[in-house]
Amino acid sequence: MSNINLLPWREASKQRQKRIFLSILGVAAVVSISLVLLVDFVFQQALQNQEQRNQYLQSEITLLDARIGEINKLKKRRSDLIERMRLIDQLQQSRNQAVHLYNDLPSLVTNGVYLDSLALQNGQVDVVGKTEAHSRVANMMRMIDKSGWLGQTSISSIFVSSDKTLALSEFSMMFKVLNQDLLTKPNPQEKK
Repeated sequence: MSNINLLPWREASKQRQKRIFLSILGVAAVVSISLVLLVDFVFQQALQNQEQRNQYLQSEITLLDARIGEINKLKKRRSDLIERMRLIDQLQQSRNQAVHLYNDLPSLVTNGVYLDSLALQNGQVDVVGKTEAHSRVANMMRMIDKSGWLGQTSISSIFVSSDKTLALSEFSMMFKVLNQDLLTKPNPQEKK
């Protein structure tokens, strides 16, 4: 007798195709879920590595800020020390100023000019005196300007004294100490 298949072969074929499709669908779902989890894991690792780098950079920035603060303190201290040294140097130079002025004064004051008072303050010298002639004061001013370390002479006033015994004119003038460096160097006239 011939074999007759009584089973519905088309339904069996559909069931087999459905099982294959569902298994392929399951495998695809498992593969896509695992890919998503793998990508998520990779991104989480990259994010964690970046956060660690950021923390390292922040700690290094904090250390560098502290070092920069120390450097700024050292710069401030250095500038304070330089300012102190400049002030000390200025005081050293100015302490000889009066002595140098008094040493040079006899060569600067011409005959016929008599000084009553001399005041040295902040590099400015105020002179009050008497003279026999106006030209002698002018000559004295020229000599002061030629001295090399004194200059900017200006006369405040010159007038005839009320004293009739001697015909002397009273004058008031001022000049400035221009070149502080010459105070510390020896005078070439003193070597002779």
